[in-house]
Amino acid sequence: MVHYTIRPFRPEDIPGILKVALPSTYQYSKESLESWIKHDPEGILVAELDSGKIIGLCAAVIINEEIAFAGAFCVLEDYRHLDVGNKGLEIQGRSRG
Repeated sequence: MVHYTIRPFRPEDIPGILKVALPSTYQYSKESLESWIKHDPEGILVAELDSGKIIGLCAAVIINEEIAFAGAFCVLEDYRHLDVGNKGLEIQGRSRG
């Protein structure tokens, strides 16, 4: 059984986040991720295996009073059967409203 934890982003997660987000279907750019981190690092959650490997990303970022972005739900292909995206979305919904 694969065990993972969904937790808030930490700066040292950036390399792992890039490995998850850059090859995703939407092809998020490094610049997009850097912008989210700059504006609202609390809006980024990561899914992490017990080994420390980042397997998923969930972002709901407030850019300013008028603009927010929710929609970066990226999970490495081998872990998509674990419901990581739905759990991240649920946590974001509870914590960000």
